[in-house]
Amino acid sequence: MSQHPTNDLPTIQEVKLDRRGFLRKAGVVGAALPVAGGMIAAACYDDPSGQKLEPTGVPASDVKPNPNPATQPGTPEAVSEEWKKIDADHQAGVVNFLKNQKEALTEGRGNVPLEPRIENGVKVWDLTVDEVDWEVSPGQVEKARGYNKMIPGPILRGTVGDRVRINVTNNLEHSTAVHWHGIYVPNNMDGVPFVTQEPIQPGASFTYEFTLRNSGSHMYHSHHDSADQVNRGLLGAFIIEPADKSAYPKYDREVVLIMNDSLLGFTLNGKGFPATDAIVAKKGERLLVRWMNEGMMYHPMHLHGMAMEVFERDGYPVNPPYKCDNMDVPPGSRYDCIIECFEAGLWAFHCHVLSHAENSAGFFGLVTVLAVEDENFKVADILSRVEALDVPDPRLRVAAAGATAGQDIAASAKGKGAFTLWCETQV
Repeated sequence: MSQHPTNDLPTIQEVKLDRRGFLRKAGVVGAALPVAGGMIAAACYDDPSGQKLEPTGVPASDVKPNPNPATQPGTPEAVSEEWKKIDADHQAGVVNFLKNQKEALTEGRGNVPLEPRIENGVKVWDLTVDEVDWEVSPGQVEKARGYNKMIPGPILRGTVGDRVRINVTNNLEHSTAVHWHGIYVPNNMDGVPFVTQEPIQPGASFTYEFTLRNSGSHMYHSHHDSADQVNRGLLGAFIIEPADKSAYPKYDREVVLIMNDSLLGFTLNGKGFPATDAIVAKKGERLLVRWMNEGMMYHPMHLHGMAMEVFERDGYPVNPPYKCDNMDVPPGSRYDCIIECFEAGLWAFHCHVLSHAENSAGFFGLVTVLAVEDENFKVADILSRVEALDVPDPRLRVAAAGATAGQDIAASAKGKGAFTLWCETQV
């Protein structure tokens, strides 16, 4: 049955959404920006934790479907206002996400590379452990903790055979320690208080030093009161390249995506939708994605429109590699995959435990997009249609989980968005 267009929804002078991705290029100025139905399918897990649900004892014959508000008694006006609000809230979140790709809607950005200094042939990094007020999504500021005042902490990168030294200074009000998750280290460098070292007390420092022996996508994080400290942001990526890269898969671009949950909400690289960064590549390119789950829940990450070829888990080869579009990343695990970017457009990329990603108020948490450019689809065209950051309609407000309900998104000098940064590199 065809649907008749309506003029009751707010209109945004932007680009249009389609049914397969978040949007297509070349929306007509002044056209409505409808959120298409059926964008994301049903979740594949029984419970957000990944555990099995216990039987309820209710016979299957007695289970009745939830009532459809559209078929229940009530005034047509009430039913109409309900679906219009759901549509408008979804639209508002997507519009704000696009604006975040032009200019950041939140303070702070983590997961940025930290170059080492060289001292007598040793790569040296300095890490501070800090109390921070971290803006997860627009208006959601949390009491958090970060390495070098960012979440995730800076990316450390070395090569097998490198001698490394990491000087850690604890500026917290509590003790801490740093564990090098997945990395071969001497026992006294493993970072577990009262097992391999004393805790690093408030105001104290500790130096970790070891030689890199095993390649892969690894992590560093607190191992002291870790359910609190890691979930509040004490985590980061440590990438160790193989000494011989001849057998390593070829790729054109790389992205590190670190998931977390619980105390700061559902985050991807420290941010929740609509403040997450989009990923951009060109059609025909091979994109390396390094997945890391620092949270306490399972997150099956689903890519629309293309497949991910998994070739390493926890730094160890997966032989033979396998393809999937829904990758289950358990807590503490790291998966490396290659995406062949063969189809242009904006493709949804989200956790498929849908209570981590979408509700009646729209997308939130573990949601981003993969933008694949070709000669006809350019993110620069999207930027040209993104209006000034003030939301023009009072109904277009962020109300999804993890954001401050009823908050308008206003302009700020918080940094350039992912699409803006991409366009600057293409000049």
